[in-house]
Amino acid sequence: MSLYDRHLPVLLDEIAGPSPAPGAGAVSGVVVAMAAGLIASAARRSPGWAEARGVSAQAQALRSRVERLAEANEEAYLGALALIEGAAEDGGRDAAIGKALDTAAELPLAIAECAYDVVLLGGEAAKHAAAGGAEDAAAAAVLAEAAARAAAGLVVANLVSMPGDERVVHAQWLADAATDAARRAVAASAAR
Repeated sequence: MSLYDRHLPVLLDEIAGPSPAPGAGAVSGVVVAMAAGLIASAARRSPGWAEARGVSAQAQALRSRVERLAEANEEAYLGALALIEGAAEDGGRDAAIGKALDTAAELPLAIAECAYDVVLLGGEAAKHAAAGGAEDAAAAAVLAEAAARAAAGLVVANLVSMPGDERVVHAQWLADAATDAARRAVAASAAR
């Protein structure tokens, strides 16, 4: 069953269960999708904000993209586990592990990139959205920042055997930049 076709209590039970999936990558994606939804809602509740419709549309587009990434991450993660477990002990195992780790880095990196974009959009909404919406947007920025940091951590963990990989540097930059942007979003909301 698709990640987004599950009822929330079932999904929460699966996350807490003994299976490795859904894991941190998929959960990070779900959190980013929820944060983007909060921003879209905040913008929709702000009729006096000229850019509200555009921000809402951007948030919805990011939500759709990260939903697909979270779903793909869960599938790739399960596939990678099966590939590693089923690989022969000869040279095929090393190649399988390398391919699995490469895929396991690309999807969380894409989730971290979306998360960073959601944090930035949350900061914009925190500055301009109507009362109530600005606070939701700031909260969304904080949630997306945490997801960016979690996804970036997966990139680092999955590429630990590849020192100097540019994806590790980019992931760490995204996490740090998301933290800075989330702080600005919270400050903008509090200053209103």
